[in-house]
Amino acid sequence: MDNDRVLRFGGAARFAHWGHTVTFLVLLFTGLILFTPALNFLAPVFGGYVNASLVHKIMAVFFTIIPLIALAMNFKGFIEWWKDVFSFGKDDIKFLMKFPLEFFGFNVEIPPQSKFNGGEKMNSVVTTTACVFLALSGYVMWFKDAFPLVVVQWAYPIHGLCMLIATCMVCMHAYLGSFHPGSGESFWGMWKGTVRSDWAAHHHGKWYDDVTKS
Repeated sequence: MDNDRVLRFGGAARFAHWGHTVTFLVLLFTGLILFTPALNFLAPVFGGYVNASLVHKIMAVFFTIIPLIALAMNFKGFIEWWKDVFSFGKDDIKFLMKFPLEFFGFNVEIPPQSKFNGGEKMNSVVTTTACVFLALSGYVMWFKDAFPLVVVQWAYPIHGLCMLIATCMVCMHAYLGSFHPGSGESFWGMWKGTVRSDWAAHHHGKWYDDVTKS
């Protein structure tokens, strides 16, 4: 940390974030090709319908492996993230109550937040849960002969529902992290690893105080 910037995300977190971003987007578009004939015009981008299916399966493997690699790279960081996103207090509730105004660009006073604010905590829990069920249901669909028929039948709607949930969360996350007024520094935190000290103090006061004291 220097006087102007503070380290927010290390290499393992950034690897997991961008690795999952790329694989999720490829999985989304190849999956939509397989899901509906209306998007067959996208199939040539991946070399045709059959190749789109192959790319989907390959990306599914990477989608599964990437978080495991990141976990091995920084297990302590994973535990800290886990504890933070599941530590939901009154300041997080206050943040969520003011979030609609924040979302539409109004200048509101934000209650002191930890490394992840109330919205980011909810996003982490919902997106992670959706992605876990996406992966599990996807593997059931892939190796359907190895599972009971009822499990396979449930896998298809679960996969579709989790895809919708994850896509909505990713779109909202992308907007808030990259395009929302005042939140652009979040992008640089995940791209370069550091954020401005004044931004950190304003948006994540509790975390910033802990970092500057250590």
